[in-house]
Amino acid sequence: MEKTTAELEVGIDHCVEIGEVIVPGDTHLVMSIKGDTEQQANDQMAKMEALANSISDHCQIKKMVNHHKGSVTIDAMFDFDCTAEKMIFELYLR
Repeated sequence: MEKTTAELEVGIDHCVEIGEVIVPGDTHLVMSIKGDTEQQANDQMAKMEALANSISDHCQIKKMVNHHKGSVTIDAMFDFDCTAEKMIFELYLR
């Protein structure tokens, strides 16, 4: 039995260089958490903090509570140790 090889040409339209997706030093994530009440927003924020802390031992989290008519928004900034931790956090949010 004779072994043969064949050339295979593959065209891919949606290729990107890995450096375009993973940017070294991209450790900051900013997000807004909205709730009808401050308690509801705080409960959701507590879940985000627990998730971040389960991924990173040193994640620094800053937050600001904003009251609006009929709702509350928490603007949060998560600062992870490395880009990979931030990406893992983002993937869990999907």
